[in-house]
Amino acid sequence: MVETQRRQFPLHGLAGLIIMLAGELLLISGSSIVGTYFTPLMWTGYIIFIDALIAMKKGASPLTSRRREFLLLLPISIASWYIFEGVNLLLGNWSYAGLPESTAGRWLGYAWSYATITPAIFVTAELVHTLLGSRLSGRRPLDISARTESIFFFAGIALFVLVLLVPSPWLCPVPWISVLLWFEAMNDRAGLGSFSNLFRSGDYGLFVSLLVAGAVCGLLWESWNYRALAKWHYHVPYLPGVKLFEMPVFGFLGFPPFALECFLIYRFMRFFTSVPLARDVLDVPWNPKLPGGSH
Repeated sequence: MVETQRRQFPLHGLAGLIIMLAGELLLISGSSIVGTYFTPLMWTGYIIFIDALIAMKKGASPLTSRRREFLLLLPISIASWYIFEGVNLLLGNWSYAGLPESTAGRWLGYAWSYATITPAIFVTAELVHTLLGSRLSGRRPLDISARTESIFFFAGIALFVLVLLVPSPWLCPVPWISVLLWFEAMNDRAGLGSFSNLFRSGDYGLFVSLLVAGAVCGLLWESWNYRALAKWHYHVPYLPGVKLFEMPVFGFLGFPPFALECFLIYRFMRFFTSVPLARDVLDVPWNPKLPGGSH
C-alpha cells in the first residue's frame, strides 16, 4: 500500500495568519493606520495563508512555484479593477469614505487594495479546485457554437455601450454582465483562454471553482470593509435598505460572475505580456482552443 505523502504547513502560511490576527487586534485597539488600510492588510494575510494551504495540499502554489506569474498578476489586478472604476464614474454605484488626507496615502490605499482583488479570487479558486476540480472534469462536453460566441460578443458590446450612452444607477448590473459576455466571446475566438474552451473538453472544474471563490471573497470583502475606517458605500436603487454589511443583499449575486470576469480579463491582459505563456498563475495550461463542431 502506498502511503499518501504528508506535507507540513508552510511557514509563510503562519505569517499570513499573524498578519490577519494582528490586523484584527490593532483595529480593536483603535489604530487609525490599521483602520485605514484594514481591508488590503487583511487580504494580504489571507492570500498568503490560502497560498500556504494550496502548497500543503499540492506541493506547489503561486507563491512557492509560480512567483513570476503571481507578481505579474498584481498590476493586472489593478488595471482590471480600473475598468469598473471607470464605469462607476458614470453610474455612481459606490463611493469611498474615510480615505487618507494625503494624496500619497490615498493612492497607496488604491494600489494596495486593487492589487489584492484578483489574487484573492485566484488563490481561493485554486484551493477549491484542488478539493473539487477532479470531480468536475471528464464530464460531457458542451460545444459553444460560433453563432453563440458572436451573440455573446455583440450583446456584451451593446450592453456596455448602453451604459456609456444612458448612464443610470438602475443599470448597475449591466456592466458586469456585458464584460463577462464580451470577454468570454473575444477570448474564445482568439484562443486566449475561455470557459467555452474548457467546456468543450468536458472540464467544468475551474468555472465552478471561480464561482465559489467569488462568493467566498464577496462575503469577506464586505465583512472587512464594514469594520474598516476607510471604506466604500453603495448607492443602488434595488432594495437599498436590505443590507448585509454595507452591501444591499442583491449585490452579492454579482460576486460569483465577477470572479469569472477577473479570470477572462487576466487571460486577455496576460497575452500581451512578454512572459512565456506556458501556464498561468492558476496552474491552468494554455491549451489552444479546442475546435467545436461549428468552428
